[in-house]
Amino acid sequence: MTLRSVGALLIAATIAGSAVPAMAQEFPPLPEKIKEQGKIRIGVKCDSPPFGATGVDGKPMGIEVEMAKKIGEFAFGTEDGAELSCVTSEARISSLNSGKLDLILATLGRFPAREEVIDFSNIYFWGTSNVLVRNDSPVQKLSDLEGKTLLIVKGGSQIKWLEENIPDIEMMQLNTTADGVQALIQGRAEGFVGDGGLIYTLGGNYEDLRVVEEGLDLGVNGIGLRKGEPELKAFVNAALDKLRADNFYETVIPEFVEEPAVVDVMKRGFLEEAPQL
Repeated sequence: MTLRSVGALLIAATIAGSAVPAMAQEFPPLPEKIKEQGKIRIGVKCDSPPFGATGVDGKPMGIEVEMAKKIGEFAFGTEDGAELSCVTSEARISSLNSGKLDLILATLGRFPAREEVIDFSNIYFWGTSNVLVRNDSPVQKLSDLEGKTLLIVKGGSQIKWLEENIPDIEMMQLNTTADGVQALIQGRAEGFVGDGGLIYTLGGNYEDLRVVEEGLDLGVNGIGLRKGEPELKAFVNAALDKLRADNFYETVIPEFVEEPAVVDVMKRGFLEEAPQL
């Protein structure tokens, strides 16, 4: 074999090696099952702006949606490596554990009861929940909700806190955020409770609604995984570290949030360490 032939083989080997996405080489290895799929299936919210909503083109959009796309890019070199599916709060965990999804990146609160059922990534967001009321509501603070009816999306993590801290409160559970807002406007309940970023966004979008600024139920969000998948968990945690290191949140949050006060709330939740719980 001539030196020229050897050189050609070395060049070919180098090119073949570079066909593996350079981005993926910076991360822990993906599980073989994910590699064989050629995609990573991620459940996102499509009714919880600015985390996840449905765009005018019918496709998911939002901060968590962009996070999911980046995970697909880190895994396979292109954001198309993430196959996104809209999930409801109620069906998130069952969709994961049934094998329909590989990850849940959908405003998923991390707390002990859920940690018995699924595993979680490191915390990527923290914040309080808040209550949305009509402008003419007498409610100015959380204690004013005593004996009142509050709307919440099915599976919402705030139910336990509210029932333990506000006497005689009644909870009306609905399927989606849109259902909750409509019911609130129609006067079917005194308020609607949800994650702070969502509630402040809704308050800015509806002139007839306002936010009760006193927060409740400090919570932290993580990406949900099935139990017993340490390789995937290591990959996901590395992806979250890279998003922060790359100033991803500083760029993406203003794309989906216009109100300066909400931008500040969201940046704090994504960039600062969560308080001790």
